[in-house]
Amino acid sequence: MALNCQVHDCIYNEDGGKCFAKNIMIGGKNAITSAETTCNSYVSGNQIKNYEFANEFVASDKTPSDVRNIKCAAMSCRYNFNQDCTAKHVEINNQNANCDTFAP
Repeated sequence: MALNCQVHDCIYNEDGGKCFAKNIMIGGKNAITSAETTCNSYVSGNQIKNYEFANEFVASDKTPSDVRNIKCAAMSCRYNFNQDCTAKHVEINNQNANCDTFAP
């Protein structure tokens, strides 16, 4: 179960697509398209001063996140089961941190 995040300016993104956040939350409760979703865990490098304790949210063993770490609010996504993502592979796009795996 893989997660590929192309938002390279996120403080949790290292090594070109690997996410090191402990937990990931996909927003877009009423989304009917991928464009209406977003990675709510995304924090840009420009915002780091607002997140002094950002390291608290990084996995302590520096294990890359995977789909098991994803909570999803997009109720109409076929991969959402009780707000847990069940997709085998998740893509977060680099333009606006949308979940490109979203499927109604």
